[in-house]
Amino acid sequence: MRIDGVSTLIKHKWKIATLLGVVVLFIIVAWIFSPLLDGIILGLVFAYVARPINYDLGKYLKYPKIVSLIATLCIITPIALILSLGAMQIIDIINNIITGPHSDIQSTILDLVTKMDIPEPIYNKITEELSTIMDNLMASIISIASQINYPAIAKELALIFINLIISLFVCYYLLLDGEKLVDSVVALVPQENIPIVSEYIDSLDKTLSGIFIGNVYTAIIVSVISVFVFYFFKIPYILALASFIFLAALVPILAGWMVLVPVSIYKYFDQGLESAIIFFVVSSIVIYGPPELILRPYIVSVKSDTHPLLMMLAFIGGAFMAGLSGFFVAPILVGALIAAHKVYVNNKKESLEDINELSE
Repeated sequence: MRIDGVSTLIKHKWKIATLLGVVVLFIIVAWIFSPLLDGIILGLVFAYVARPINYDLGKYLKYPKIVSLIATLCIITPIALILSLGAMQIIDIINNIITGPHSDIQSTILDLVTKMDIPEPIYNKITEELSTIMDNLMASIISIASQINYPAIAKELALIFINLIISLFVCYYLLLDGEKLVDSVVALVPQENIPIVSEYIDSLDKTLSGIFIGNVYTAIIVSVISVFVFYFFKIPYILALASFIFLAALVPILAGWMVLVPVSIYKYFDQGLESAIIFFVVSSIVIYGPPELILRPYIVSVKSDTHPLLMMLAFIGGAFMAGLSGFFVAPILVGALIAAHKVYVNNKKESLEDINELSE
């Protein structure tokens, strides 16, 4: 008896309906969770970074909940301190610019202009026009500030705060029950496909560990070292610069050169060319030498086979496309492709070896 497509659909109508229902429920749940995507992704990243600490502590403490909590705090605390203190100083700088007396800003600009050693006629012209420029600038700032949608900004800030709290819980529970979650996903796979799926999950796990552990640990170390270097060279706004260093160091290759170059230019106008060169050379060697040349390459090479250029493009492209979540989702997707490629190549190599053995 010939069975057509319609008969097959009718025969399996309840299975199809169940599958469609599950898909619809999944879409609804994903839509509900979408405002918290930043917190979920950030928690996943924190869990990868904290996992080595969680593993080592687990050898000495037999209380998994306490171990996971300590490991989470060990990663969250330094990152929170670096970013929060830096943000507070940045807000203070902006507040001083807006509410501070114009004369202080004008005198600072004039000091910089004086050190540039420009011709006197040009200097006099700048002095005459500076007051008008500052008045126009402040009027523009006030006009822009009056047009800002403060309720929308407050809502966004509240959502950011909620996402940060969510990331703590996600990190904690992934450290505590992450293996159970993976096992529950693997249990959905048909029995004959479990070996290759398990191999892919192991490869993906190793790749993502290399990406996040190498970059985040390096960023933390680099930002802490930068505080001492900036303090030694008497650079103002140390905490704000250290937070920028941390964020920039998350991106391979670019690292914090985007911060050091502007600071070196400031040193040039403030103390001259020799001081600027000394600062740039010393800070480059001290801040980025050991972490960038030893720590990051070692961790990434041991944990994964990702090329730094590919990761740089993923971090930057993801940030432009989807903000904070995209900054980390893009490297995860690239890591997933790399893991799939590695599994395919390994299985192909094993198949060729089996064929060669049979032919012999």
